[in-house]
Amino acid sequence: MFPTVRVSFAGCRAEARYGVLLDVVPVDGKRYRYAYHRSSWLVAGKADPPAPARLYPHPDSPFSGDQLRKQVVSFEKVKLTNNEMDKNGQIVLNSMHRYQPRIHLVKLREGGGPITDLAREQHRTFVFPETVFTAVTAYQNQLITKLKIDSNPFAKGFRDSSRLTDFDRDPMELMLMEQQLLRTPLRLYAGAGPGDEEAEKRAAWARTPPALQLLALGGRAWSGWPQPLAVPPDLWLQKPPALRYCPYPAPSRSDHPPSPRHPL
Repeated sequence: MFPTVRVSFAGCRAEARYGVLLDVVPVDGKRYRYAYHRSSWLVAGKADPPAPARLYPHPDSPFSGDQLRKQVVSFEKVKLTNNEMDKNGQIVLNSMHRYQPRIHLVKLREGGGPITDLAREQHRTFVFPETVFTAVTAYQNQLITKLKIDSNPFAKGFRDSSRLTDFDRDPMELMLMEQQLLRTPLRLYAGAGPGDEEAEKRAAWARTPPALQLLALGGRAWSGWPQPLAVPPDLWLQKPPALRYCPYPAPSRSDHPPSPRHPL
């Protein structure tokens, strides 16, 4: 399961022994679908019958209270499946349904066996609403795919440079910046003041190949800039019928009448 659930504990008794378990429960009784044109999840009907709930004990359990105070418990080995016949201890989920992971801290009894029923144990359950997720068999967002390839130790094979395209080799930070560039409207102002150092930096950036490429793709700018992007006077944009912005040298204003396709 990625991203990985990691937890830390405080207030445990040093001499006591604890078990840490994880389970995943449905959030609601609905099934969802992803709408690409809206970039959002929509309700698609009633939920499928849930699979029997499974408790996943952390493989390093049991822990002493002292150990729990000093380390982070990571559930990086949890595996999810939609195979209801699974016999490998994986957590069974339905695709396109929303789920909430839960962490259970169980105080173990002397001579106690495996934990199969929390109701019979002395335990506390912890729920973090920010960990709610939608189970899928394929990621719907290329940024999440890239993040997993970069961060998940089990995706090491995909980080082989010989198997990646130029797009895949770009750093994650650049991808996120490009997404901001493509989503934030570009406000064009000609001619920054000679003393405006920040505007000159923006103007210099606007001339670089990456900037021109992004402008050609969508005519957008990064929302992180506190002021509008200052575009040099000789950098013009035209808007052809295909609605793609393309930079080209500025024509002489005296030689060409005003045109609705030349907003500057």
